[in-house]
Amino acid sequence: MRCFAQRDILAQSSQLVQTAIASLENVLAFHLSGRPILDGGSTTGVVPAMHLFGTQTRPPGCFRFSGSFSTFAIFLKPFASWTLFRIPPAEFADQQFSARDVFGPWMTELWFRLAECESLGERIRVATEALLPFAEHASPLTRTMAAAHRLVQTDFEKRVPQLARESCMSVRTFERKFVAEMGLPPKLFARLRRFQLALDRKRVSGTTWLDVAHDLGYFDQMHMVKEFRAFGGDAPSLLVGNCGDYQPSSLDAAL
Repeated sequence: MRCFAQRDILAQSSQLVQTAIASLENVLAFHLSGRPILDGGSTTGVVPAMHLFGTQTRPPGCFRFSGSFSTFAIFLKPFASWTLFRIPPAEFADQQFSARDVFGPWMTELWFRLAECESLGERIRVATEALLPFAEHASPLTRTMAAAHRLVQTDFEKRVPQLARESCMSVRTFERKFVAEMGLPPKLFARLRRFQLALDRKRVSGTTWLDVAHDLGYFDQMHMVKEFRAFGGDAPSLLVGNCGDYQPSSLDAAL
């Protein structure tokens, strides 16, 4: 798991809109009071009470809130669906589901237990107790997922040939297995990781966008702007204020 999060929104007088952005994490969102509307452009609808978001390689749309909302979310690492539930992450890539349809009735039971809690700390304890049995029987990472883990944890600039060598595969085999297991090519995975780092760097440090682009190895600031439009649908300065909390800041820092 990457982190737990709780959101409480009161939007009585006007509608609140949050942009959903591309993200490596898988998200389990339990809407305990109220359910937002996801406007994906061609499709619009109320999200499930137990909402599962897979890795998103493009902006899935925007969430619209009107009224009172309370949501508890579990942000899972990109390969957690395999280690915890033995489901390849590729099955969830660029998809969203009712979590109950994917994992079964115990999701409904967990929803009720979370709804009965009175604090974030209680909800974290309940969620941890529910997931611990899966963690105790966790499946080991495949070599491809171990390479994805290295991209997340260490050097996002690692080249595909280097990752392939470290995984004892040819480049072509590594790329094929990466797509089959993770649901996206390794280069796209690394680009998305860098986008998330750039967004987080700006939120945490408040440094200039030029310094962010330089520190994270973008060719120039315009290169970074193009990546932000591809993964967030907007320019960097606008996206920071509009993307809300579907990508919590400082995921790599202690929360």
